[in-house]
Amino acid sequence: MPRQPQALDYTSGTISNSAVTIFEMGSVLVSSVPTGARSFVGVMESAAVRARGDGTDPTGSEGQLIASGDTVYLGESEFASMKFIRDTSTDAELRGHFYNLEVDAILGKVS
Repeated sequence: MPRQPQALDYTSGTISNSAVTIFEMGSVLVSSVPTGARSFVGVMESAAVRARGDGTDPTGSEGQLIASGDTVYLGESEFASMKFIRDTSTDAELRGHFYNLEVDAILGKVS
């Protein structure tokens, strides 16, 4: 029987001109990993951002581009390592849920 995802917590925050994790965003609702969280699924709103998870901060011109409207999937090992910064002069909003299952299970690739 497939495992069912359960939303454990919700967060929403602003990504501006400093590189931040999902726990460091301005106005962030969650400041640490919720108990039992294995993944985060959210949507980028208002503007594009750049992201890096390799230990180097992204800049407005370097890092993986995530467009407004794109879905962001993070595994628990990326909660503290993936950093985001706005791509232009417009701040972005990241809104989403922490789940009890791994990203692969959320995407339906394992049961």
